[in-house]
Amino acid sequence: MRKIKFKNPNFSRFTALAFIMASIIFAICIKLVMLQIVNGEEYLEKANTKSYKEIPENASRGNITDVNGKVLATSVQSYTLVFNPTDESDEKFFETMEKVFKILDANGETITDDFELKLSPFRFEFLSDDSATKRALELRFKKDRGLDEAIKKELYDNKTNLTSEEQAKVNEELLKITAEETFNTLVEQYDIDKGMNLADQRRYMIVKDTEKMQSFSGYKSVTIASNIKQETAFIFLQQLNDLPGIDVTVEPIRTYPNGELGSAFLGYISKISTDQDKYSEQGYDVTSDYIGIAGIESAFEDRLKGSKGAKIVKLNTSGRIIEILGEREASAGQNIQLTINSDVQAAAEASLDKVMAELQASPNRGDVNTANATRGAAIAVNVNTGAIVALASRPGYDPNIFSVPGSLTAELYQKYFNPDLEEFGKKYIQSHSLLSNYSGKTLDSVLNIMFPIDTSIEGNTTIRKDTYDIYPKPFYNYATQSLVPPGSTFKPMTAIAGLEEGVITPSFTVNDKGTFDMGEGTLKDIVEFDEGPNGVVDLSRALEVSSNPYFMTVGKLLREKSGSDALAKYAWKFGLGVPTNSDVKASTGIEINENFGQVFNTWSQKNIFSTTGLWSTMSTLRDGKDASTGKTFTSIDLYDRDSDSEEIKSAKKGIKAAIQECIKNGESSYKTYNFKNMISTLVASDPKYNGKALAADDLNRIVTVIHTTTILINNQINGGSGTYFASIGQGISNFTPLQMANYMATIANGGTRYKLHLVDKITDADGNLIEQIEPEVLEETGVSQATIDSVKYGMSLVTGGEDGTAAAAFAGFPIKTAGKTGSATFSDTQSDFGRTAYAVYVGYAPYDNPEVAVCVIVFDGGHGGYIAPVARAMYEAYFKTNQATQTTQTTQTTQ
Repeated sequence: MRKIKFKNPNFSRFTALAFIMASIIFAICIKLVMLQIVNGEEYLEKANTKSYKEIPENASRGNITDVNGKVLATSVQSYTLVFNPTDESDEKFFETMEKVFKILDANGETITDDFELKLSPFRFEFLSDDSATKRALELRFKKDRGLDEAIKKELYDNKTNLTSEEQAKVNEELLKITAEETFNTLVEQYDIDKGMNLADQRRYMIVKDTEKMQSFSGYKSVTIASNIKQETAFIFLQQLNDLPGIDVTVEPIRTYPNGELGSAFLGYISKISTDQDKYSEQGYDVTSDYIGIAGIESAFEDRLKGSKGAKIVKLNTSGRIIEILGEREASAGQNIQLTINSDVQAAAEASLDKVMAELQASPNRGDVNTANATRGAAIAVNVNTGAIVALASRPGYDPNIFSVPGSLTAELYQKYFNPDLEEFGKKYIQSHSLLSNYSGKTLDSVLNIMFPIDTSIEGNTTIRKDTYDIYPKPFYNYATQSLVPPGSTFKPMTAIAGLEEGVITPSFTVNDKGTFDMGEGTLKDIVEFDEGPNGVVDLSRALEVSSNPYFMTVGKLLREKSGSDALAKYAWKFGLGVPTNSDVKASTGIEINENFGQVFNTWSQKNIFSTTGLWSTMSTLRDGKDASTGKTFTSIDLYDRDSDSEEIKSAKKGIKAAIQECIKNGESSYKTYNFKNMISTLVASDPKYNGKALAADDLNRIVTVIHTTTILINNQINGGSGTYFASIGQGISNFTPLQMANYMATIANGGTRYKLHLVDKITDADGNLIEQIEPEVLEETGVSQATIDSVKYGMSLVTGGEDGTAAAAFAGFPIKTAGKTGSATFSDTQSDFGRTAYAVYVGYAPYDNPEVAVCVIVFDGGHGGYIAPVARAMYEAYFKTNQATQTTQTTQTTQ
């Protein structure tokens, strides 16, 4: 065997091995350089992402207190169980959560459950009673979890920029995915064991889903259970080593110590569900933050919320905080002190509930049936400042159900946000014996009349509408939102207008025979009143017994002297509407959302009548029969249809606009329109008429119907009936209880209308004053003291006179008061669907030196005298509280 000789005797095997080792070390060094220098920042960032986290800390919302400092809403520190996601904690997620759920169950705790996907049956529950909002929330829920991706891939091959039509098609398909199919998709997505029962699957799903949704906006701990007991918290703290990722923290939770008290103005807080982009731009975390949804909580969200804090922490592999590297303290929100007196508020709510219960229990009261007296409002106002002392809306709700986890049960959700109007409607129809009003119709037929299927929801076959406002709505603020005819409580206003215009004096008399002659030629009509005759009455007596003929006569005299808007001119001064086509803000000034009603005036009347008259004319034309003559004609369809071409739409629009102009202006407008040509053009363009021209007689009958209907309604507009009925608070005048309370306060103080307000002052978290709200005058009415005195005297007889309509309610009351009762018709056919007149009461006390004015309204309450005890209860609480306060202040002064 040939031996190989090395040319260089110094190059030994050892040298070769050393060379190889050096090469390896060099390669390692290069790798280290790449790791530490070239890619150092990238790997450091990855390492930091896994171990260093910024954990946000919620700020305590500011307190809301009553005028005396009694807490109505506050934030308390509570124990919160959280899950900190890390690689290790995620790896052992199901094992850990099984232990967590067992501990929670054993100690009577519930997990935080804001998850809108529910079981038994599978369904979505979104915090809204509006169908369109629910639809939008369902779409967002499914898109956030990627359910639209497969649809877009199938329909448009993952096209990125979809047209509006294409997106609408995706939405349509998304809405077809059932709640059960969504649930099963998420079970797969989160790798949940299908062998578990559905309830357990959903518990794991809630935590997994929260982790995913929160991951879109940075790292956050996942809240598993809030407001847990101290004992439960200690159990978890003792077992943390066996529960990777689990920790116990202390977080503020919103509480309302008095339950339902004041829910109408307090509002509540809840997770952000709508306008998420807007709130995200404002710095909110839309996956976990709570915001004010209604009332003061919403109106003063920016002041109450405070500023979030944060901690920069180091986590170990189990998700446990092992070091706090930095901290930014949270700043508590500002405090809001209200003008509300809790004692008067409690009296208002309790007495309203009591009176409504009595009306329901004994409903047969002569000319009214009060079985459905289930909704009401009561307001008390300081007449000298505009401060709101009490504001009640019934039924109410407990705001704690939204801030305290587990409080919003399935039963409460159903009641508040998804009432079964079919079940309710059938029970309502049967309990009120309403089938007798619909001869020959079945229960289902009557149900479809009173609670019809909501056709505004595409494809809907189950959701019904409350057409006649029968179902009680806890989240609807009846005190600030409901628009109600004032009934006879408007008569003091009519008296003021009559006295100021000089058409009557306090001694002016009318022989009240229980009737009133409208005296309008072709519209001549004798109106008869159920109350019967009152004989000869002057102003004070007319107010005491609530004489309709007297005040309709005043209205007639006002119209003859000053025109049909004479009443409105004075009512606007007292906040009962605003001048039409003016820049006057339609508001009482209250800080929370409100509606604002309008008094009868010719401009509003024309617009209202032109709309309702158009509907009536369209209905007659569609039916193809003239009800007044019995003659038939070809049915003409003026309703908008999706299938209408632009030509048809234009033809219909022109005819409808012409009809409205004829209603507003009568013959002068009618002569300018050629309805024969307009109808003929529509018939020629619309394929439903098969291209056949109308016969001359047929066309004449159609045009005659249009002429007769529009001119008849125009005659009603130009007649005096609108003014006459407005004089007694009927017709198109509608106001909120809030407006009515301020109207009464303005009379009580002699004619100064103040801006209404709920907030007394705002302080910082330490109680330092930031802002004090001062009384603000909106208008000096300029009404003479003599006029005010005459009207107030008549109102004093209502509560203290021998025949006063509220005298029984105030019998034995030690403080002299003044007031006015009212009974306002809801509809001429109200008894057909179990409704009756609104009961309205307004008043003030004391009579000689007024301090507080009130308004009470009960839907289907019948008569104002029935609900006057609510006003008495508020007075009792108000004067008892004030006397106690004054006594305390006097004692402190003498000491």
